[in-house]
Amino acid sequence: MSQTQERDRSTLPRWDLTDLYQGVDDPKIDQDLEELEAKATSFEESYQGRIATGECSSAELKKALDEFEDMIRSSTRVGSYASLHYSTDTTDPKRGALLQKVREKSSRVSTKMIFFDLELGQVEDDIFAGYLKSDLLAPYRHYLKVQRENARYHLSKSEEQILEETANCRGRAFKRLFTESVSRIKYKMEIDGEEKLLNQSDLLAYNYHPDRKLREKATLSLAEALEQNVPTLTFIMNTLLAEKEVMDRLRGYKRPESSRHLDNELPEEAVDTMVEVCVKNFDIVEEYYKLKSQLLGLDELFHFDRYAPLLETDESIAYEKACQIVLEAYKAFSSELHSLALPFFEEGWIDVPPAEGKRGGAFCAGVSPDHHPYILLNYTGKPRDVMTLAHELGHGLHDRLAARNHVLDYHPVLPLAETASTFGEMLTFEKLYSELQTDKERLALLCEKLEDTFATVFRQISMFRFERRIHEARRQEGELPTERFNELWQECMGEMFGEALTLGEPHKWTWAYIPHMIHTPFYVYAYAFGELLVLSLYARYKEQGESFVSQYVEFLAAGGSRAPKDLLADLGIDAADPGFWQGGCDLIRANLKRAQELAARRKND
Repeated sequence: MSQTQERDRSTLPRWDLTDLYQGVDDPKIDQDLEELEAKATSFEESYQGRIATGECSSAELKKALDEFEDMIRSSTRVGSYASLHYSTDTTDPKRGALLQKVREKSSRVSTKMIFFDLELGQVEDDIFAGYLKSDLLAPYRHYLKVQRENARYHLSKSEEQILEETANCRGRAFKRLFTESVSRIKYKMEIDGEEKLLNQSDLLAYNYHPDRKLREKATLSLAEALEQNVPTLTFIMNTLLAEKEVMDRLRGYKRPESSRHLDNELPEEAVDTMVEVCVKNFDIVEEYYKLKSQLLGLDELFHFDRYAPLLETDESIAYEKACQIVLEAYKAFSSELHSLALPFFEEGWIDVPPAEGKRGGAFCAGVSPDHHPYILLNYTGKPRDVMTLAHELGHGLHDRLAARNHVLDYHPVLPLAETASTFGEMLTFEKLYSELQTDKERLALLCEKLEDTFATVFRQISMFRFERRIHEARRQEGELPTERFNELWQECMGEMFGEALTLGEPHKWTWAYIPHMIHTPFYVYAYAFGELLVLSLYARYKEQGESFVSQYVEFLAAGGSRAPKDLLADLGIDAADPGFWQGGCDLIRANLKRAQELAARRKND
């Protein structure tokens, strides 16, 4: 990285967390944790044993739910600060210590609240039915239904308390170890005759570089560093797979992914249908990369060629320009969304530059309905970083719209949580595409969009299938060696490319740094769900225009207050219908055809 780039990054915005707490030593953190524990103790004393018996009136249960919600809000506030502050420097011992302290104290609080959801599952059916009919409890009706459904998989109170108390020295500890291990890795790469030490975000940016030798060097650098660290990463993965098997067995989940489907409020049949349809359409990916091979003039494509740009440029887009592009795209769609977006940029809600020890990738963290979300980026100036900004801003806008709900219904389930983010990317892409002047530029941008779509749909489905296979293998074969993870990874990722692209030997290590499989098992199918849903919604927007906007905004504002099935039904969508998912894949195929036509036109010019 040049000195100019270093100076430019030093001026990029960092988020301001002082509206949560003043710093790791802020005495209010301990005060809030102590107050939270006192509230939880009082809550337990007031309601334990009375919920299960049904002796609480609807008014009393409403009061209990209000108190429960208040404690969740307080816990989320302090937990969010510790997590967000830690994410910008995972190598800082003080930040790590604060995160651990907050988690441990929050676990002690949670053990006092565990009885509540457990007892909601034990109420007699006729009494529970009365609760659901109560007008007083109407705001909590969806939450009550979800907890009743989840109750089938609860253990006893003492068992649940032990699991919560020990979570910070079991799975949560290994997830933190993964984050710190990956964040500390430095990648050696020779650039212009000089060996550089890069962080992960800077290294991965070379995947999109026009110089093929630099792309290959970056791939080798990633592989070498991961290979050196993979014994630890393999042990972490094996440990988490084993823990998941134990939890699933004790709770009675039939499949490794069953608990994720329950959290997502989706029937497994709907997810299986989506996966099956996507796999049947893997040929779209293979056909596209055959086209890309021709466009690049290469006899054989390797994995480091996947994101090779078609235009010979090492374009760098200033962050201010990226902000302008994204905000204009949202404004053209909805003035309301544009107004909701402005504070992210004006009030320090976004942490922008890559930095030493900073967590890689990007995310948006919604805190609670009465507090704004925060966005973390690792902005390197690449065109795809503009799309990432649009994506994470979409999450933030979804959070702000959903703020009309109480905290228990605030967060949408994961598959619907990807709707606003992916829709934001689509708006930004269409804005950029409409402003291009030549077929060459249009083809290059369209190919980038197709590759992003493949990464969001087909690659995520391939990762979902990889997760299924490693969970099954761990349960059948015992602790898995690194070679087994490598083998399954190559197998699953290779299926979507067919004969069009070669996954070289260095690619086999790349499963080891992906955080979603560590932090949120089976999260990844939510990306495919969201992308295919958005393709359908965007097609409707193009047909209906302004009348669609209010319907879409209302859909987002529902947050997690209704089941996905009901929210989608309002839009005329049935997630169990293979035809719906095939329709999304057909739209991807249509974009491929558009790229092929542009390529043929250029060839004939």
